[in-house]
Amino acid sequence: MTTLGERFAKALAAKDEAGVRAVTTPDLDFRAMTPHRFWEAHSHDDLLEVLFANWLEPSDEVVALVSTSTGEVSARQHVAYRLHLRNADGDSLMEQQMYYDVAGGRISWARVMCSGFVRV
Repeated sequence: MTTLGERFAKALAAKDEAGVRAVTTPDLDFRAMTPHRFWEAHSHDDLLEVLFANWLEPSDEVVALVSTSTGEVSARQHVAYRLHLRNADGDSLMEQQMYYDVAGGRISWARVMCSGFVRV
């Protein structure tokens, strides 16, 4: 069975806005840390802007969702995923660790740590 975290990773890799909306609550409590900035989102629109206007720009091609792994920390869920990316600067990998809670069958709370784009 595919977890919500894996579905989130697949939607991110596909740059699928509808997929991200489908697995998150409209009032998601989302916070993330990337190498140069902290991010927050409290609505679908905010989250989509973070993911697809800032993290993955239109010129960033997701070559592959390289790996995912899932787990639990008591009642909290965990997913780790790695993306192979390509843009004008070349190829890179990005890995993220996300801890999340579920309410009503969707991700309602999430904390993400990102490696940033690491050139390969």
